[in-house]
Amino acid sequence: MDMQSTIERISPIECRVKVEIPWSEISGRLDTKMRDLRRRARLPGFRQGHIPPKVIERMFGKSIRQELAEDLVQETFPTATEEHKTIPLTRPVLESSTLESGQAFVYAARFEVRPEIAPKDYVGVPVRRRPAVVADAKLEEALKKRQDQLTEFRPLPEEPGRTKTQANDVWTVDVEGTLGSQRVSKKDVKVTIGDEEGEFVPGIGAALADLDLSAVGTTKTLRFTPPPQRVQESVRGQEAALTVGLREVRVKHVPELDDDFARDTDEAETLEELKQKLSEGIRQEDASVAEREARQRLVQTLLERNAFEPAPSMIMREVSAQLEQTKAQLRQQGLTLASFGMKEGDLANRMRPQAVFNVKAYLLLDAIGQAEGIEVSDEDFEAELKRISEETGQNVVRMRAAMEKNGQLLLVRAQMREERILDLLMSKAEVTEAPDPAEGEESQSGLVT
Repeated sequence: MDMQSTIERISPIECRVKVEIPWSEISGRLDTKMRDLRRRARLPGFRQGHIPPKVIERMFGKSIRQELAEDLVQETFPTATEEHKTIPLTRPVLESSTLESGQAFVYAARFEVRPEIAPKDYVGVPVRRRPAVVADAKLEEALKKRQDQLTEFRPLPEEPGRTKTQANDVWTVDVEGTLGSQRVSKKDVKVTIGDEEGEFVPGIGAALADLDLSAVGTTKTLRFTPPPQRVQESVRGQEAALTVGLREVRVKHVPELDDDFARDTDEAETLEELKQKLSEGIRQEDASVAEREARQRLVQTLLERNAFEPAPSMIMREVSAQLEQTKAQLRQQGLTLASFGMKEGDLANRMRPQAVFNVKAYLLLDAIGQAEGIEVSDEDFEAELKRISEETGQNVVRMRAAMEKNGQLLLVRAQMREERILDLLMSKAEVTEAPDPAEGEESQSGLVT
Protein backbone atom coordinates (compact mmCIF):
# COMPACT_ATOMS: atom_id res chain seq x y z
CA MET A 1 0.00 0.00 0.00
CA ASP A 2 1.28 3.43 -0.95
CA MET A 3 1.74 5.49 2.23
CA GLN A 4 4.00 7.97 3.97
CA SER A 5 4.95 7.68 7.63
CA THR A 6 7.06 9.26 10.36
CA ILE A 7 7.87 8.16 13.89
CA GLU A 8 9.02 10.43 16.70
CA ARG A 9 9.96 9.55 20.27
CA ILE A 10 7.78 11.63 22.58
CA SER A 11 9.15 10.21 25.84
CA PRO A 12 11.82 7.70 26.88
CA ILE A 13 9.25 4.91 26.58
CA GLU A 14 6.71 6.19 24.04
CA CYS A 15 6.64 7.00 20.33
CA ARG A 16 4.14 8.65 18.02
CA VAL A 17 3.55 7.41 14.49
CA LYS A 18 1.98 9.59 11.81
CA VAL A 19 0.71 7.98 8.62
CA GLU A 20 -0.80 9.45 5.47
CA ILE A 21 -2.53 7.25 2.86
CA PRO A 22 -3.61 8.75 -0.50
CA TRP A 23 -7.32 8.85 -1.31
CA SER A 24 -6.63 6.73 -4.39
CA GLU A 25 -5.63 3.82 -2.10
CA ILE A 26 -8.82 3.86 -0.05
CA SER A 27 -11.62 5.16 -2.24
CA GLY A 28 -12.26 1.76 -3.81
CA ARG A 29 -12.37 0.04 -0.41
CA LEU A 30 -14.84 2.60 0.93
CA ASP A 31 -17.08 2.14 -2.12
CA THR A 32 -16.92 -1.65 -1.69
CA LYS A 33 -17.98 -1.41 1.95
CA MET A 34 -20.86 0.91 1.07
CA ARG A 35 -22.10 -1.38 -1.75
CA ASP A 36 -21.84 -4.45 0.48
CA LEU A 37 -23.85 -2.75 3.21
CA ARG A 38 -26.43 -1.58 0.69
CA ARG A 39 -26.96 -5.19 -0.45
CA ARG A 40 -27.31 -6.51 3.13
CA ALA A 41 -29.14 -3.65 4.88
CA ARG A 42 -32.84 -3.91 5.77
CA LEU A 43 -34.80 -0.68 6.32
CA PRO A 44 -38.56 -0.20 6.62
CA GLY A 45 -40.05 1.18 3.38
CA PHE A 46 -37.24 -0.12 1.16
CA ARG A 47 -36.66 -3.41 -0.59
CA GLN A 48 -33.43 -5.15 0.40
CA GLY A 49 -30.69 -4.16 -2.05
CA HIS A 50 -32.59 -1.10 -3.32
CA ILE A 51 -31.88 1.43 -0.56
CA PRO A 52 -30.69 4.73 -2.14
CA PRO A 53 -26.98 5.44 -1.65
CA LYS A 54 -27.77 8.79 -0.01
CA VAL A 55 -29.83 7.01 2.66
CA ILE A 56 -27.00 4.54 3.29
CA GLU A 57 -24.56 7.45 3.58
CA ARG A 58 -26.80 9.41 5.96
CA MET A 59 -27.51 6.45 8.26
CA PHE A 60 -24.31 4.40 8.11
CA GLY A 61 -21.61 6.54 6.51
CA LYS A 62 -19.92 7.56 9.77
CA SER A 63 -19.70 4.02 11.16
CA ILE A 64 -18.48 2.61 7.82
CA ARG A 65 -15.68 5.19 7.61
CA GLN A 66 -14.73 4.52 11.22
CA GLU A 67 -14.58 0.78 10.52
CA LEU A 68 -12.39 1.36 7.46
CA ALA A 69 -10.15 3.73 9.42
CA GLU A 70 -9.59 1.06 12.09
CA ASP A 71 -8.76 -1.49 9.38
CA LEU A 72 -6.25 0.88 7.79
CA VAL A 73 -4.53 1.59 11.10
CA GLN A 74 -4.15 -2.13 11.89
CA GLU A 75 -2.81 -2.81 8.38
CA THR A 76 -0.34 0.07 8.13
CA PHE A 77 0.97 0.31 11.71
CA PRO A 78 3.21 -2.81 11.44
CA THR A 79 4.56 -1.59 8.09
CA ALA A 80 5.35 1.87 9.48
CA THR A 81 7.17 0.56 12.57
CA GLU A 82 9.13 -1.97 10.52
CA GLU A 83 10.08 0.69 7.98
CA HIS A 84 11.51 2.86 10.78
CA LYS A 85 13.10 -0.11 12.59
CA THR A 86 11.00 0.48 15.70
CA ILE A 87 9.68 -2.39 17.83
CA PRO A 88 6.30 -1.57 19.41
CA LEU A 89 5.45 -3.06 22.82
CA THR A 90 1.75 -2.17 22.68
CA ARG A 91 -0.97 -1.70 20.12
CA PRO A 92 -1.36 1.84 18.74
CA VAL A 93 -3.61 4.21 20.65
CA LEU A 94 -5.24 6.63 18.19
CA GLU A 95 -4.78 10.30 18.96
CA SER A 96 -6.37 11.65 15.77
CA SER A 97 -7.64 10.45 12.41
CA THR A 98 -9.59 11.84 9.49
CA LEU A 99 -11.24 9.95 6.67
CA GLU A 100 -13.18 12.24 4.36
CA SER A 101 -14.19 11.61 0.75
CA GLY A 102 -11.63 12.88 -1.71
CA GLN A 103 -8.96 13.47 0.95
CA ALA A 104 -5.94 11.47 2.10
CA PHE A 105 -6.48 9.44 5.26
CA VAL A 106 -4.23 10.77 8.01
CA TYR A 107 -3.84 9.39 11.51
CA ALA A 108 -1.54 9.78 14.52
CA ALA A 109 -1.14 7.14 17.22
CA ARG A 110 1.16 6.58 20.17
CA PHE A 111 2.64 3.32 21.42
CA GLU A 112 5.12 2.09 24.01
CA VAL A 113 8.71 1.12 23.19
CA ARG A 114 11.77 -0.02 25.08
CA PRO A 115 13.85 2.83 26.51
CA GLU A 116 17.08 3.68 24.74
CA ILE A 117 19.90 2.85 27.16
CA ALA A 118 23.53 3.89 26.77
CA PRO A 119 25.12 1.82 29.56
CA LYS A 120 27.84 3.47 31.60
CA ASP A 121 30.14 2.75 34.56
CA TYR A 122 29.88 -1.03 34.27
CA VAL A 123 33.61 -1.74 34.50
CA GLY A 124 35.34 -2.08 37.88
CA VAL A 125 32.13 -2.33 39.89
CA PRO A 126 32.81 -3.24 43.55
CA VAL A 127 31.07 -6.52 44.38
CA ARG A 128 31.10 -8.59 47.57
CA ARG A 129 30.92 -12.37 47.30
CA ARG A 130 30.58 -14.39 50.46
CA PRO A 131 32.61 -17.58 50.94
CA ALA A 132 30.78 -20.87 50.58
CA VAL A 133 29.76 -22.55 53.84
CA VAL A 134 28.55 -25.99 54.87
CA ALA A 135 25.59 -25.44 57.16
CA ASP A 136 25.01 -28.17 59.75
CA ALA A 137 21.33 -28.23 58.82
CA LYS A 138 22.20 -28.89 55.16
CA LEU A 139 24.46 -31.81 56.10
CA GLU A 140 21.78 -33.26 58.37
CA GLU A 141 19.26 -32.86 55.56
CA ALA A 142 21.54 -34.71 53.11
CA LEU A 143 22.11 -37.55 55.59
CA LYS A 144 18.38 -37.80 56.27
CA LYS A 145 17.66 -37.95 52.53
CA ARG A 146 19.90 -41.00 52.27
CA GLN A 147 18.34 -42.46 55.40
CA ASP A 148 14.93 -42.07 53.77
CA GLN A 149 16.20 -43.77 50.61
CA LEU A 150 17.39 -46.77 52.65
CA THR A 151 14.41 -46.83 54.98
CA GLU A 152 12.42 -50.09 54.78
CA PHE A 153 8.80 -50.84 55.56
CA ARG A 154 8.90 -54.30 57.05
CA PRO A 155 6.12 -56.63 58.12
CA LEU A 156 5.22 -56.26 61.79
CA PRO A 157 7.37 -58.55 63.97
CA GLU A 158 5.54 -61.15 65.97
CA GLU A 159 5.45 -59.72 69.46
CA PRO A 160 3.38 -61.67 71.98
CA GLY A 161 0.71 -59.52 73.56
CA ARG A 162 1.02 -56.58 71.13
CA THR A 163 -2.41 -55.60 69.87
CA LYS A 164 -2.14 -51.82 69.44
CA THR A 165 -0.33 -49.70 66.88
CA GLN A 166 2.70 -47.79 68.11
CA ALA A 167 5.33 -45.26 67.00
CA ASN A 168 6.96 -46.02 63.61
CA ASP A 169 4.06 -48.20 62.47
CA VAL A 170 3.14 -47.20 58.91
CA TRP A 171 -0.49 -47.55 57.86
CA THR A 172 -1.47 -47.57 54.19
CA VAL A 173 -4.94 -46.03 53.97
CA ASP A 174 -7.49 -44.63 51.54
CA VAL A 175 -8.96 -41.29 52.65
CA GLU A 176 -12.32 -39.77 51.71
CA GLY A 177 -14.08 -36.86 53.39
CA THR A 178 -13.88 -33.14 54.01
CA LEU A 179 -11.69 -30.61 55.77
CA GLY A 180 -13.99 -27.72 56.48
CA SER A 181 -15.65 -27.04 53.12
CA GLN A 182 -12.83 -28.63 51.09
CA ARG A 183 -13.17 -32.10 49.61
CA VAL A 184 -10.44 -34.58 50.61
CA SER A 185 -9.78 -37.72 48.57
CA LYS A 186 -6.64 -39.80 48.09
CA LYS A 187 -5.66 -43.46 47.87
CA ASP A 188 -2.50 -45.22 49.06
CA VAL A 189 -1.75 -42.64 51.73
CA LYS A 190 1.14 -43.54 54.06
CA VAL A 191 0.56 -42.51 57.69
CA THR A 192 3.51 -43.00 60.05
CA ILE A 193 2.43 -43.07 63.68
CA GLY A 194 4.41 -40.51 65.67
CA ASP A 195 5.74 -38.66 62.59
CA GLU A 196 3.85 -35.48 61.70
CA GLU A 197 6.07 -34.43 58.78
CA GLY A 198 4.31 -34.35 55.44
CA GLU A 199 0.95 -35.67 56.67
CA PHE A 200 -1.74 -35.67 53.98
CA VAL A 201 -4.16 -34.21 56.53
CA PRO A 202 -2.33 -32.70 59.52
CA GLY A 203 -3.31 -34.58 62.67
CA ILE A 204 -4.39 -37.80 60.98
CA GLY A 205 -1.53 -39.76 62.57
CA ALA A 206 -2.57 -38.71 66.07
CA ALA A 207 -6.19 -39.62 65.24
CA LEU A 208 -5.07 -43.16 64.29
CA ALA A 209 -2.66 -43.62 67.21
CA ASP A 210 -5.05 -45.82 69.23
CA LEU A 211 -5.83 -48.32 66.44
CA ASP A 212 -6.00 -52.05 67.09
CA LEU A 213 -3.77 -54.01 64.71
CA SER A 214 -6.77 -56.17 63.94
CA ALA A 215 -8.42 -53.18 62.22
CA VAL A 216 -6.60 -53.99 58.94
CA GLY A 217 -9.20 -54.43 56.20
CA THR A 218 -11.84 -52.29 57.91
CA THR A 219 -12.84 -48.62 57.71
CA LYS A 220 -12.81 -46.06 60.47
CA THR A 221 -14.58 -42.70 60.72
CA LEU A 222 -12.45 -39.89 62.12
CA ARG A 223 -13.49 -36.47 63.34
CA PHE A 224 -10.81 -34.10 64.58
CA THR A 225 -9.59 -30.52 64.27
CA PRO A 226 -6.10 -30.31 62.70
CA PRO A 227 -3.43 -28.35 64.62
CA PRO A 228 -3.94 -24.67 63.63
CA GLN A 229 -0.24 -24.02 63.02
CA ARG A 230 -0.07 -26.77 60.40
CA VAL A 231 -3.00 -25.92 58.11
CA GLN A 232 -3.87 -23.12 55.73
CA GLU A 233 -5.58 -20.09 57.19
CA SER A 234 -8.71 -20.74 55.10
CA VAL A 235 -9.46 -24.00 57.01
CA ARG A 236 -7.89 -23.13 60.35
CA GLY A 237 -10.11 -24.22 63.23
CA GLN A 238 -12.40 -26.28 60.98
CA GLU A 239 -13.13 -29.95 61.53
CA ALA A 240 -11.88 -32.84 59.42
CA ALA A 241 -14.51 -35.52 58.81
CA LEU A 242 -12.81 -38.51 57.18
CA THR A 243 -13.62 -42.08 56.28
CA VAL A 244 -10.37 -44.03 56.34
CA GLY A 245 -9.94 -47.43 54.70
CA LEU A 246 -7.24 -49.32 56.66
CA ARG A 247 -5.48 -51.44 54.04
CA GLU A 248 -2.15 -52.49 55.56
CA VAL A 249 0.21 -51.82 58.45
CA ARG A 250 3.98 -52.23 58.49
CA VAL A 251 6.81 -51.00 60.68
CA LYS A 252 9.24 -48.33 59.54
CA HIS A 253 12.90 -49.33 59.89
CA VAL A 254 15.30 -46.38 59.71
CA PRO A 255 18.99 -47.35 59.42
CA GLU A 256 21.43 -46.09 62.04
CA LEU A 257 23.97 -43.48 60.98
CA ASP A 258 27.09 -45.69 61.09
CA ASP A 259 29.71 -47.17 58.79
CA ASP A 260 27.32 -49.91 57.61
CA PHE A 261 24.86 -47.21 56.58
CA ALA A 262 27.64 -45.38 54.68
CA ARG A 263 28.57 -48.55 52.77
CA ASP A 264 24.90 -49.20 51.92
CA THR A 265 24.76 -45.83 50.16
CA ASP A 266 27.54 -47.00 47.76
CA GLU A 267 29.13 -43.56 48.22
CA ALA A 268 31.68 -44.21 50.98
CA GLU A 269 33.22 -46.86 53.21
CA THR A 270 32.82 -44.99 56.49
CA LEU A 271 30.35 -42.52 57.93
CA GLU A 272 33.10 -39.90 58.25
CA GLU A 273 34.02 -40.30 54.57
CA LEU A 274 30.36 -39.99 53.60
CA LYS A 275 30.03 -36.78 55.61
CA GLN A 276 33.11 -35.35 53.91
CA LYS A 277 31.74 -36.13 50.43
CA LEU A 278 28.35 -34.68 51.26
CA SER A 279 29.99 -31.60 52.76
CA GLU A 280 31.98 -31.00 49.60
CA GLY A 281 28.84 -31.25 47.48
CA ILE A 282 27.03 -28.84 49.80
CA ARG A 283 29.99 -26.45 49.63
CA GLN A 284 29.89 -26.47 45.82
CA GLU A 285 26.14 -25.87 45.78
CA ASP A 286 26.49 -23.00 48.26
CA ALA A 287 29.32 -21.54 46.17
CA SER A 288 26.90 -21.40 43.23
CA VAL A 289 24.32 -19.67 45.44
CA ALA A 290 26.94 -17.19 46.66
CA GLU A 291 27.90 -16.44 43.06
CA ARG A 292 24.26 -15.80 42.10
CA GLU A 293 23.85 -13.51 45.09
CA ALA A 294 27.00 -11.58 44.11
CA ARG A 295 25.75 -11.21 40.54
CA GLN A 296 22.43 -9.89 41.76
CA ARG A 297 24.24 -7.32 43.91
CA LEU A 298 26.30 -6.38 40.85
CA VAL A 299 23.16 -5.83 38.79
CA GLN A 300 21.60 -3.78 41.58
CA THR A 301 24.66 -1.51 41.65
CA LEU A 302 24.56 -1.15 37.86
CA LEU A 303 20.89 -0.17 38.01
CA GLU A 304 21.74 2.50 40.56
CA ARG A 305 24.41 3.85 38.19
CA ASN A 306 22.12 3.67 35.13
CA ALA A 307 18.76 5.13 36.09
CA PHE A 308 15.85 4.60 33.66
CA GLU A 309 12.22 3.55 33.70
CA PRO A 310 10.88 0.63 31.63
CA ALA A 311 7.60 0.72 29.74
CA PRO A 312 4.61 -0.12 31.97
CA SER A 313 3.52 -2.83 29.51
CA MET A 314 6.77 -4.72 30.14
CA ILE A 315 6.14 -4.66 33.90
CA MET A 316 2.58 -5.84 33.39
CA ARG A 317 3.71 -8.75 31.22
CA GLU A 318 6.35 -9.80 33.75
CA VAL A 319 3.85 -9.70 36.63
CA SER A 320 1.38 -11.68 34.53
CA ALA A 321 4.05 -14.29 33.71
CA GLN A 322 5.01 -14.68 37.38
CA LEU A 323 1.36 -14.92 38.37
CA GLU A 324 0.62 -17.61 35.77
CA GLN A 325 3.71 -19.57 36.81
CA THR A 326 2.60 -19.50 40.46
CA LYS A 327 -0.92 -20.61 39.55
CA ALA A 328 0.45 -23.45 37.38
CA GLN A 329 2.64 -24.68 40.22
CA LEU A 330 -0.34 -24.65 42.56
CA ARG A 331 -2.49 -26.53 40.02
CA GLN A 332 0.12 -29.30 39.89
CA GLN A 333 -0.43 -29.74 43.64
CA GLY A 334 -4.21 -29.59 43.33
CA LEU A 335 -4.31 -26.14 44.94
CA THR A 336 -5.51 -22.67 44.02
CA LEU A 337 -4.84 -19.14 45.22
CA ALA A 338 -8.22 -19.21 46.95
CA SER A 339 -7.13 -22.20 49.03
CA PHE A 340 -4.51 -19.89 50.57
CA GLY A 341 -7.01 -17.09 51.01
CA MET A 342 -5.25 -15.03 48.30
CA LYS A 343 -6.57 -12.91 45.44
CA GLU A 344 -4.84 -12.41 42.10
CA GLY A 345 -4.73 -8.64 42.51
CA ASP A 346 -3.09 -8.81 45.94
CA LEU A 347 -0.50 -11.34 44.75
CA ALA A 348 0.22 -9.26 41.65
CA ASN A 349 0.94 -6.21 43.84
CA ARG A 350 3.35 -8.27 45.93
CA MET A 351 5.10 -9.52 42.80
CA ARG A 352 5.46 -6.08 41.23
CA PRO A 353 8.77 -4.99 42.91
CA GLN A 354 10.54 -8.17 41.77
CA ALA A 355 8.98 -7.80 38.32
CA VAL A 356 10.32 -4.24 38.03
CA PHE A 357 13.80 -5.45 39.01
CA ASN A 358 13.65 -8.34 36.52
CA VAL A 359 12.63 -6.11 33.61
CA LYS A 360 15.15 -3.37 34.38
CA ALA A 361 17.93 -5.95 34.81
CA TYR A 362 17.05 -7.57 31.48
CA LEU A 363 17.03 -4.23 29.63
CA LEU A 364 20.32 -3.01 31.12
CA LEU A 365 22.15 -6.32 30.61
CA ASP A 366 20.87 -6.47 27.03
CA ALA A 367 22.18 -2.96 26.40
CA ILE A 368 25.58 -3.92 27.85
CA GLY A 369 25.57 -7.07 25.71
CA GLN A 370 24.94 -4.98 22.59
CA ALA A 371 27.68 -2.52 23.57
CA GLU A 372 30.14 -5.39 24.05
CA GLY A 373 28.96 -7.39 21.03
CA ILE A 374 28.08 -10.47 23.08
CA GLU A 375 26.11 -13.14 21.20
CA VAL A 376 25.61 -16.91 21.33
CA SER A 377 26.86 -18.79 18.28
CA ASP A 378 24.80 -21.59 16.72
CA GLU A 379 27.56 -24.08 17.62
CA ASP A 380 27.51 -23.09 21.30
CA PHE A 381 23.71 -23.17 21.34
CA GLU A 382 23.60 -26.68 19.85
CA ALA A 383 26.23 -27.83 22.37
CA GLU A 384 24.06 -26.52 25.22
CA LEU A 385 21.00 -28.35 23.90
CA LYS A 386 23.05 -31.55 23.73
CA ARG A 387 24.20 -31.03 27.33
CA ILE A 388 20.62 -30.52 28.50
CA SER A 389 19.42 -33.61 26.65
CA GLU A 390 22.16 -35.77 28.18
CA GLU A 391 21.54 -34.35 31.65
CA THR A 392 17.80 -35.03 31.43
CA GLY A 393 18.07 -38.32 29.52
CA GLN A 394 16.07 -37.08 26.51
CA ASN A 395 16.54 -37.56 22.79
CA VAL A 396 17.99 -34.25 21.60
CA VAL A 397 15.91 -34.13 18.39
CA ARG A 398 12.60 -34.75 20.17
CA MET A 399 13.57 -32.40 23.00
CA ARG A 400 14.43 -29.64 20.55
CA ALA A 401 11.11 -30.04 18.73
CA ALA A 402 9.17 -29.84 21.99
CA MET A 403 11.15 -26.79 23.14
CA GLU A 404 10.62 -25.04 19.82
CA LYS A 405 6.89 -25.67 20.04
CA ASN A 406 6.51 -24.08 23.47
CA GLY A 407 8.99 -21.25 22.91
CA GLN A 408 11.72 -22.53 25.21
CA LEU A 409 14.46 -22.40 22.58
CA LEU A 410 14.42 -18.61 22.62
CA LEU A 411 14.47 -18.64 26.41
CA VAL A 412 17.49 -20.96 26.57
CA ARG A 413 19.42 -18.81 24.10
CA ALA A 414 18.53 -15.63 26.01
CA GLN A 415 19.65 -17.20 29.29
CA MET A 416 22.95 -18.27 27.75
CA ARG A 417 23.58 -14.74 26.48
CA GLU A 418 22.68 -13.20 29.83
CA GLU A 419 25.09 -15.53 31.63
CA ARG A 420 27.86 -14.53 29.24
CA ILE A 421 27.16 -10.86 29.88
CA LEU A 422 27.31 -11.46 33.63
CA ASP A 423 30.50 -13.49 33.22
CA LEU A 424 32.07 -10.50 31.49
CA LEU A 425 30.86 -8.05 34.12
CA MET A 426 32.13 -10.21 36.98
CA SER A 427 35.50 -10.61 35.26
CA LYS A 428 35.79 -6.81 35.12
CA ALA A 429 34.41 -6.20 38.62
CA GLU A 430 36.39 -5.55 41.79
CA VAL A 431 35.32 -8.66 43.69
CA THR A 432 35.86 -8.83 47.45
CA GLU A 433 35.49 -12.12 49.30
CA ALA A 434 33.73 -11.37 52.59
CA PRO A 435 30.93 -12.96 54.63
CA ASP A 436 27.47 -11.48 54.84
CA PRO A 437 27.29 -8.64 57.37
CA ALA A 438 25.56 -9.37 60.65
CA GLU A 439 21.92 -8.39 60.83
CA GLY A 440 21.65 -4.64 61.23
CA GLU A 441 25.30 -4.08 60.30
CA GLU A 442 25.87 -1.50 57.60
CA SER A 443 28.77 -0.63 55.38
CA GLN A 444 30.53 2.69 55.56
CA SER A 445 28.22 4.01 52.86
CA GLY A 446 25.21 3.19 55.00
CA LEU A 447 24.03 0.42 52.73
CA VAL A 448 24.40 -3.32 53.26
CA THR A 449 26.47 -4.68 50.36
